[in-house]
Amino acid sequence: MEDRSDDARRRGNDPALRRSEERFRLLVDSVADYAIFVLAPDGIIESWNVGAQRLKGYTADEAIGQHYSMFYEPEQREQRVPQRLLATALRQGRVEHSGWRLRKDGTRFWADVVLTSLHDDAGEHTGFAKVTRDRTQAHDAAEAREQALTERQQALDRLQAVDGWRRDFIRTIVHDLQTPIIGISGFLDLLAAGAIPEERQPEIVERLRSNARSLQEMVSNLRSYTLLAEGQVHLRPEKLSVRDFTAQLVADMSPVLTDHTVRMDVDELDLEADRQSFERILRNLLGNAARHTPAGTTVDVRARGDGDDVVVEVHDDGPGIPDHLRGRMFDRFERGADGGTGLGLSIARQLVELHGGSIEADSAPGHGATFQVRLPRRRPHGTA
Repeated sequence: MEDRSDDARRRGNDPALRRSEERFRLLVDSVADYAIFVLAPDGIIESWNVGAQRLKGYTADEAIGQHYSMFYEPEQREQRVPQRLLATALRQGRVEHSGWRLRKDGTRFWADVVLTSLHDDAGEHTGFAKVTRDRTQAHDAAEAREQALTERQQALDRLQAVDGWRRDFIRTIVHDLQTPIIGISGFLDLLAAGAIPEERQPEIVERLRSNARSLQEMVSNLRSYTLLAEGQVHLRPEKLSVRDFTAQLVADMSPVLTDHTVRMDVDELDLEADRQSFERILRNLLGNAARHTPAGTTVDVRARGDGDDVVVEVHDDGPGIPDHLRGRMFDRFERGADGGTGLGLSIARQLVELHGGSIEADSAPGHGATFQVRLPRRRPHGTA
């Protein structure tokens, strides 16, 4: 059998073969769009063409003799990506790979790489041929398209969510407005027809007032919701006595709270807050407690100072917050079994956050619910 030295002598003595190999080397060396070079079996660079210098920034003198892992990012080297690619190419004959590579100046480019295992006529492994192409523009364009598709899908999801909110909103408002309107209309018809005995008329008048209050509360929440959604709520902070303010509000809401015992434990505190917003927060929490707890139960209103904050709590001893509403009760249109527009707690949270505060709910089945509002005592300088 002819050994490798005999084969080399035969090839060296063949002028046509020598000319062919020389033309091929010149062709490879002159290719500018691809980095084409040869690696020794251990990954050491043995040749370097014009395309490699243009793409990677190293001259032939700087590259030849170095391990080709110099083009990989540190984390890729830590993961032994260069060695694993060589092993795969040796095992399979070739391997393709795409990923980020490094130039001499430290900048990155997205490379499409083909590594081919080289063997001599005797089948002995002699190294690897490596062809690299810069595909950064194509990669960036593909990522931009993917990002655009993602953003488009997110926009569609938001539109679908808004449409769902709109449908829920209309359905909820129509239902909740109908109840007091039907009650008012029915009682007025009975009064006009003289069908209600005189001794029952005060009771009917109070029911009319109750239905009217329900309508007014819905309208107030709708107005607050609309203003918040449009960014039209402008806070006008003023110094408020928490005790006096809370006591007056509880008195004003006595018709709503008439079936409950209200206990107050409010420290003498001053708070800088927007009067209308603070009232809306407490009114929604008190109304929520009255609506979702049985008649005869107790509603506790507590307030205390905590460092630079004022903490206000509304606690009821009703059935507590259902499991399916935990974590969602401050979302728009989330409603308990006893109705309401589903906007009250959402509005309260938004107004609290506009003041730079926070609101939380705590509940245990059968032990009622506690809503805690934490507000800074003083508005930061320069805020609305």
